[in-house]
Amino acid sequence: DKRGNFMAGNINDCLADTNCIGMVENVDTRKVVVGVENEGVLNTLKINDIVVLGGSNSDEKLIGILTKVTKKKVEFDETEQAEDLLYSNNCCVINLVGSFYNKYGAGSENKFKRAINTYPEINSKVYQANEAAMQMIMNAVSGKAAESKSLKIGHFASNKDVAAILDGNRFFQRHACIVGSTGSGKSYTVASILEKANQLPYANMVVFDLHGEYNELSYAEQIKICDEPGGLHIPLWFFNYEEIHSLFVESSEGTSTNQRAAVINYILQKKKEYIKNNMSAVSEEIVTADTPVPFSAKELIEYLENQNILEVDTGEVYKSGDSKGQAKTKKGQYYDKLTNLITRLRTKMDDKKYGFVFDEKHTTQADYLNQFAARIMGNDKYRIKVIDLSEVPSDMLAIIIGIVTRIIYDIQFWMTPAKDEVRHPLVLVCDEAHIYMSNDMSKMKAVEKKSLEIFEKIAKEGRKYGIGLLIVSQRPAELNTTIMSQCNNIVSLKVTNDRDKSAVAAMLTDSLVGIVEMLPNLDVGECVVVGDAIMLPSKIILDKPKEKPKSATIDFWDRWCDGKQTVFDIDKATLNLIKQSRG
Repeated sequence: DKRGNFMAGNINDCLADTNCIGMVENVDTRKVVVGVENEGVLNTLKINDIVVLGGSNSDEKLIGILTKVTKKKVEFDETEQAEDLLYSNNCCVINLVGSFYNKYGAGSENKFKRAINTYPEINSKVYQANEAAMQMIMNAVSGKAAESKSLKIGHFASNKDVAAILDGNRFFQRHACIVGSTGSGKSYTVASILEKANQLPYANMVVFDLHGEYNELSYAEQIKICDEPGGLHIPLWFFNYEEIHSLFVESSEGTSTNQRAAVINYILQKKKEYIKNNMSAVSEEIVTADTPVPFSAKELIEYLENQNILEVDTGEVYKSGDSKGQAKTKKGQYYDKLTNLITRLRTKMDDKKYGFVFDEKHTTQADYLNQFAARIMGNDKYRIKVIDLSEVPSDMLAIIIGIVTRIIYDIQFWMTPAKDEVRHPLVLVCDEAHIYMSNDMSKMKAVEKKSLEIFEKIAKEGRKYGIGLLIVSQRPAELNTTIMSQCNNIVSLKVTNDRDKSAVAAMLTDSLVGIVEMLPNLDVGECVVVGDAIMLPSKIILDKPKEKPKSATIDFWDRWCDGKQTVFDIDKATLNLIKQSRG
């Protein structure tokens, strides 16, 4: 096997003098300057080419990326030293990115490490990596390049014959982020990764799809959160108390304390009753307002309406007058203090947009939680599940995503693997993540902050419980920095905004910050991958997915010219608006 031989071969055999581009002239902690005497060689050099330099011994090589080529004299004083350094007419600048180690013997493999333990000597030769060297380096990076289950995402732009292979374990367990401006190819990249994962027999991925871009992928189970046949319901008893409080209780009202007390009293009472009547193996003493067992939202509003007009017996009777002999009453604890709460709750219940919460036909039993989790987390039939959130009202979007994520995390957390077992891993693909993982918390409701906390917890602890994050966003500058700091892999497509470029730069090590300068010049479908999964950052031409996601981009000018495949049916649109359904 040619690829297998590369894994145990000697890289020195690939470095012929025909690949030599020049000699080392200057070395500092970040860059190496190479003098290029041959004008013909200079013309073949391309930015982002991979080069090989000598290390401390013959079995160690340094790997670098070509970042600058020049044909004129330059004064190079980046370190602000006293005397300027003058270089030869033709030179190139190389960023060091790692070390390659030759291994010998049966079963041994070449190794690549993102560490620079030594630096090249002055006047030592520098080689441009040819296809054989590139194959050897990339096989050492991935460790499993000869296996069909490798995560191949495309080809290197500098050498299109060499596949760009990611370490699938490190890509998902250490979290990843895909960023890029609108129209740069983020959805194609996600679809390509989903296709690759779907080829694995036990893959398990859940996609939060906000705009219905992935709802036509044939290999994925399409799960729509809505109150329609086959739609996924999220009953009120899935909400924890803080989420209920944030939705319906107005903290600024003077009666808010009574509103909170009335709601929590009912929820606790009904949950304890359910445990007592239906779950004998569970003690009702451990029940809290957040315990995920059923209560009825419709019965909750009936309870609140009764409490709002309730008068209680004082134990005395009227001794005279028209009411003589009748029991005396006084206003109950919640008398006329729940009106606004009832109005808000009734408004939500009567709004069809919220039917997926308040339609309780199939969600009144505790085993609905099992059915819910099996549908979004199970991988018996479908390995990829797309949760379509396009019809979830905007005021509940972050809450619903937070609830689904919290349930997934809690179930994974409470799994009980035996001594030699591990939890079955699952990855959450968070499309348009800047909407519900915002870095600006000043405008967030308390419940949205709670939803954000579950993602922060997964970012910090998820890999221990088999949960990975794949964050997708067109605005990396707006993403939560706590979560982004835990993403050890970045797939950056074209980024033009200065704030977004700075956000990407903040995620890179000092030696790789220069890569950010190429981001505005990337073409559609080109990216730079940096992180633990690839180690050797470079420009990559991405594989196109066989099944393309539904494009959200409309060609305005072309459609104005020809009017092809456009729809403009106001009558149907207004009817759908009234029905709150596109059916």
